[in-house]
Amino acid sequence: MKCVLFLLCGVLAASAADLKTTGAGIEISAGSLGSFMLSYPELEPAHKQIEVKASGANATVRYEGGAECAVAINKDEIDLSFKGGSDLKSWKMSVLIDIGFAKGGTWKIAEKEGAFPAEKSTPPQFASLNSTSFMLKNAQGQSLSFTTPDFAFQQITDNREWNWAIYNWFFMVPFNADNPTGKIRVMSDLASVAKLIDPFGQSIKDSFPNKLKSLEDLKADVEADKAYYASIETPKLDRFGGQPGSGEALGLKETGFFHVEQKQDKSWLVDPDGNAFFHLGICGFAPSDDYTYVTGREGIYEWLPKAEGEFASAFRPGDGNAHFSFYLANVIKKFGAPYDYETHATRMIERVRKWGFNSIGAFSPTPQQAHVKADFPYVASLPINAWEGVPRIPGAHEVWDPYDAETAAKIAENLARELPARASDPLLIGYFIVNEPRYDELPRVVPSLTGKQACKRRLVAVLKDKYHSIDVFNNAWEAKAASFDDLIDAGLAVTTNAAKADMKDYVHAFMETYFAQVEKVFRQHDKNHLLIGSRLQPVTINDEQLCRVMGKHLDVVSYNYYTMGVDTAALKRFHEWTGNKPMMLSEFFWSSPKDSGLVGGRDVSSQQERGLAYRNYVEQSAALGFVVGIEWFTLIDQATTGRWFSKYNGESYNTGLVSVADRPWKNMLAEMMKTNHSIYDLLMGKRPPFAWDDPRFRVEAK
Repeated sequence: MKCVLFLLCGVLAASAADLKTTGAGIEISAGSLGSFMLSYPELEPAHKQIEVKASGANATVRYEGGAECAVAINKDEIDLSFKGGSDLKSWKMSVLIDIGFAKGGTWKIAEKEGAFPAEKSTPPQFASLNSTSFMLKNAQGQSLSFTTPDFAFQQITDNREWNWAIYNWFFMVPFNADNPTGKIRVMSDLASVAKLIDPFGQSIKDSFPNKLKSLEDLKADVEADKAYYASIETPKLDRFGGQPGSGEALGLKETGFFHVEQKQDKSWLVDPDGNAFFHLGICGFAPSDDYTYVTGREGIYEWLPKAEGEFASAFRPGDGNAHFSFYLANVIKKFGAPYDYETHATRMIERVRKWGFNSIGAFSPTPQQAHVKADFPYVASLPINAWEGVPRIPGAHEVWDPYDAETAAKIAENLARELPARASDPLLIGYFIVNEPRYDELPRVVPSLTGKQACKRRLVAVLKDKYHSIDVFNNAWEAKAASFDDLIDAGLAVTTNAAKADMKDYVHAFMETYFAQVEKVFRQHDKNHLLIGSRLQPVTINDEQLCRVMGKHLDVVSYNYYTMGVDTAALKRFHEWTGNKPMMLSEFFWSSPKDSGLVGGRDVSSQQERGLAYRNYVEQSAALGFVVGIEWFTLIDQATTGRWFSKYNGESYNTGLVSVADRPWKNMLAEMMKTNHSIYDLLMGKRPPFAWDDPRFRVEAK
């Protein structure tokens, strides 16, 4: 595929798009337009994928029932060849499209065209028609186009209807048994470059109340900030942010470390001085999601400095000039000094304490002197990420293989090296294990693996121990294996009741081994701090078997609970399944695209509504008696052109307490402070929880 890319520094010919097969689908890399994933064919009637073998330009996809699809890429064409599956009626392929296309992006199907809706579309299917051509364009005018097989039906859907800030395009083609093939062509044009971002990192075309207009206004904010923060009255708390006198009133222990206790039928997080402490944390305390990837799209910015000189500290360290933070550039302009974390942390601790937040959440750096001087608590994560030498199981997001001896040894090595240095730190609340692992994917993923993975070899050994005879196994699983050895490298279809029951038992043993493994090593090196779980997603935590295993090994269960209304019945159910372990709601936010110049996220219509949503969420949860803390995501808004590590497809949500211009979202914070400043009155039963009388935020009792 040949494309031309015009850069600010000149005109360069480049191959701006590339196609390759992966385990998840066909990856389309289209330069500064972004990366897209074209799914492998989904079959109708439904036949689940049980195995994908992908290498470069070729892939083979196997489905339940014996159907297969061979995929071959030749330059800009994708050839599909089907076999088996005599009952097939049609097949479908789809692409997820970033919500950022709401900022001036357009679509075209045949001769019908329109803009990607900035606000949630009603109905969500905003384009549906028969056609063989589809094109999408971003605000710069760069485009990606698809030519599908004949007789295709196409549809574009706004998935915000289901609380997922993304668009979905798919095409569906009737299956022709006489000619079981298909051809898709993918083309791109990256020549256009238009200015989209002003010198302060804000959208040029959008107007909103908090928008920074000039450098003079930015510098004037210094004095305005002083007056604003001086006007905020805060309650009297202990040095960590706990409730003075609550320890004596509740009979809590003073251990010198954060810990949990059960008193008066409630779970209490207790600070080192022995007082009740509700963890009001903020994720991303250091600049992070405000960095954006600028390489290859320099022309969209009205101003972008060199990586050396006055704004050197606004570039992400170690990345040359690839990732830039307009937030940090604005702070440098505002205060007249380079960025350093100590100064940033000192400033931010003073601010967030005014707003009633009392601790640092996930995705934040190791505490420095600013945290220590301020007695400001924090959480940490165990050093077992993939970049720290702990590999993940292919296809199971953020899950390592507990049966792999090298993995177990690496976990033990990392924890022995890192944990002792902080084992006596009174500011440390506890450790998360990993972030959003998809344990729920294991019943599907493990059977599809090869013998390269220890967990697959373990599965085959378990099946052999249970069935003894391959014929008995084949009958139970409706398989056709010649021997148990044949199962090691084969994708297994989990379709029968016996197969599903076997995988449930296997996953139970897997999870028991997994959590026992990390708990044992953790306790060897740190007996003072809490093990606070894996920040699970809703699709993962809603599993009684998993919750019961976690309850045996964790001090606190952490749950990244994104929602509108709080489903208290579901929270109670998870709590009971874990053996009544305390819970931390470890990630959530709402955004207001209308008055922030950003897009996507869990949308509400104003900054005040963001604050009302926060009050409803935190107070309804805290009143349950077992939720011991929350973590808002994040301190600073995400970059207007997307967070750095996703390159051109990064989220650009109004997640922050402050904007890219270092301006607090005051209308939101005014509501948040009503909760934060009186959270202990709520916990001690002195007032009822706030409930927002808005139908979007009500959950009917079941």
